[in-house]
Amino acid sequence: MTDAQFDDRDRRILALLARDGRQSLREIGGAVGLSAPAVRDRILRLMEGGVITGFTVDINPRALGYTLEAVVRIEPLPGKLARVRQALEETPEVTECLGITGDDCFIARLLLREMSDLDRLLGPLHDMARTSTSLVKTTPIARRLPPIPTR
Repeated sequence: MTDAQFDDRDRRILALLARDGRQSLREIGGAVGLSAPAVRDRILRLMEGGVITGFTVDINPRALGYTLEAVVRIEPLPGKLARVRQALEETPEVTECLGITGDDCFIARLLLREMSDLDRLLGPLHDMARTSTSLVKTTPIARRLPPIPTR
């Protein structure tokens, strides 16, 4: 689905869902001038068109005991790309991994309960890749949704 395939009401529905994904269809309908069934149909169409890819919940990692976050640049050794990717996929503490251009192939975000977790999590990679780790001090801009085009 392209930007031209949805209208201003669709954009307003997206903005409302982005602000609070738990709103009722009736609340959204009241805000955009549609019935709840019409809102449901539009949301389903946006999902089928790939604009809405899912609904989620934000969880505070600190509430689960993760006190540190690390960003790791990963450069797989020759012939080890698939093994590194698999190792990252199998590590639950890797909350995000980007495939990138340049010398490194991946940038991964890791959650840590304590500093010693770094050795445990990165140790298995050392025979497959070179890593460069930075600890996150602050998050000036938290992960956010893309801007919704106005037209």
